[in-house]
Amino acid sequence: MPSILLRGGTVLDGTGKPGRRADVRVTNDRVREIAAGLKAVPGERVIDAGGKVVAPGFIDTHSHADGGLLDTPDAETQIRQGITTAIVGQDGGSQMPLADYWRNVQAKRVALNLASFVGHGTLRRKVLGDDYKRAATAAEVAKMCALAEQEMRAGALGLSSGLEYDPGLYAETDEVIACARVAAKHRGLYISHVRDEENDALGAFREVIRIAEAARLPAQISHIKLGSSPVWGKAPEVLRMMADARRRGVDVTADVYPYTYWQSTITVIIPTRNWSDRAAWQRGLAEIGGPGSVLLSTYSPDPAWKGKTLAQLAKSTGKDAVTLIQEIVNKTQGPGATGRESVVVTAMNEKDLKTFLADRHVMISTDGGLRSTHPRGAGSYPRVLGRYVREQRVLSLPEAIRKMTSLPARRMGLAGRGTLAAGNRADIVVFDRATVRDTATTANPTAPPVGISHVLVNGVPVLDGGRMTGARPGQILLRRR
Repeated sequence: MPSILLRGGTVLDGTGKPGRRADVRVTNDRVREIAAGLKAVPGERVIDAGGKVVAPGFIDTHSHADGGLLDTPDAETQIRQGITTAIVGQDGGSQMPLADYWRNVQAKRVALNLASFVGHGTLRRKVLGDDYKRAATAAEVAKMCALAEQEMRAGALGLSSGLEYDPGLYAETDEVIACARVAAKHRGLYISHVRDEENDALGAFREVIRIAEAARLPAQISHIKLGSSPVWGKAPEVLRMMADARRRGVDVTADVYPYTYWQSTITVIIPTRNWSDRAAWQRGLAEIGGPGSVLLSTYSPDPAWKGKTLAQLAKSTGKDAVTLIQEIVNKTQGPGATGRESVVVTAMNEKDLKTFLADRHVMISTDGGLRSTHPRGAGSYPRVLGRYVREQRVLSLPEAIRKMTSLPARRMGLAGRGTLAAGNRADIVVFDRATVRDTATTANPTAPPVGISHVLVNGVPVLDGGRMTGARPGQILLRRR
């Protein structure tokens, strides 16, 4: 490839240091040199970065970009927000076997780099099948561990869990510890969508720390949040809990997306699977702000319901909110059900979100996919840069870039990425700090951001002057052995 000279920009190298005016030369897939006043060499392409920021490509520590990636290999919603590496296999669900998936990705070629965890829920379903609503036997746990060993040898970064979802909901903590010990043997990480993100969120965070301590490996809390009114305002207590764990040698961090509303299945509004319990649904709704806080983002049995809140549906149908929930659950989760549903629920406190965003041990993620019905899938990174850096000054621009680049690179063991330095891989994003912002909404969740002009993945422009190039230079990133 011809070399590229990014000229005249403010370089934020990802370490958290202040920016400096410099030029960046890229040769093949590497950063060759960074200095002021570099002269273009014959045949070199020059990109004018004057007045813009040149930073390492963003690393999404909690991504669902593997869903549909083989059908949408340009990963446009990710590339347009500056993401050059997606960490998938999250919430306890991963592609299996990873070795086969990696071959398929390499044959297809994709626009961004990809790394994956092995999902505890995937292991559990492989071993227990449909008989997962119980504790696993010792023999079954041993089979899960053998499969985890296979996937760690295939380059998984560690073990992920989704203990709020089936089948992980039914797993005892010791089962997860056993699987995590396999990841620990390979110097992997444990990352968890915790067992409860609402009333018992603090207890669920303690379980993550217990697993990490018992299995002797680092841990990360996925998309950390306090998702119901009884725990609002407790973000400082959560951060103190994590700091206390680090002081006694348990290396625990977190990631966060910059929204006060989450997306998942409607069933997580209550902590049990007793969907006939009307009182439980009433309590659950009250704790997240009532039926007006629950927006149906997907509902295949009646697409006309999509985009409406439970409060709006109650008014139009004459049914109360709990009756509507039970109808939705029966048609999508009940015996023989084939329907699909998802909800966007406004249930977090802005002050808690800002507290998590500002903590130096919390990195940025999307928890989004390629065609997500939550705007986080297309807008998380520009939203942090526009809303929480430029407008509200929750954190400085150098610190925000560190949380998007070198911090996740170190956490995930991605050598040679996450900082702009000579010899490192040329994953680079160029943006205008004065205009960068998200435009995605719940009504238009894939709307592209503004202010990001260029994205290079392994030295190849995939976004060039605001236009997708169609290039697919992404690489598979395996756990460093």
